[in-house]
Amino acid sequence: MPDRRVARTEAAVIGAFEALLDEKGYASMTVQDILDAANVGRATFYAHFQGKEGVMRAFVVAVIDHVAAPAAAEDGHDFTGRGGMEAQVEHALRHVLEHGHAIRALLMRGGADEFVHALRTAATSRLQEAASDYEARFLAGALVETIVWWAETDFEQSPQVLAASYAKSARVVLEAR
Repeated sequence: MPDRRVARTEAAVIGAFEALLDEKGYASMTVQDILDAANVGRATFYAHFQGKEGVMRAFVVAVIDHVAAPAAAEDGHDFTGRGGMEAQVEHALRHVLEHGHAIRALLMRGGADEFVHALRTAATSRLQEAASDYEARFLAGALVETIVWWAETDFEQSPQVLAASYAKSARVVLEAR
């Protein structure tokens, strides 16, 4: 069980990072901005993160890891006991939508390359548990592009519809093996 102080510090930093995305955008945000908003010291920050890039990676990994192993029902959705690719993708998309303002800020106001790389890396890592390296990379790339497209369209489609479309396309790839 992780230390509650560590979890609180990391949550404060990630929360400050997300709020600053709306306020300043990724490119204009500094580590000092994050320190001030999170009310943490520089040494504490660097004990947990490697710069603002590290905070962004932690932001992305937290969503991916949560989706891979939901612990309990959440406000608005319950994916406990629901397995399969479509359910996991829908769950991920629901969290993307919850953080849509931050994701759009990353994609539109600096940080797109870093965000896409972090998302692709985290998704590939999780997908490699169930697919070959090529399949994991292919599916992660498709998921990343799905999320980028969805953010660019201001999240017009529902997570459920988009997850079904992604899963349908992904099944074609997986059935070909």
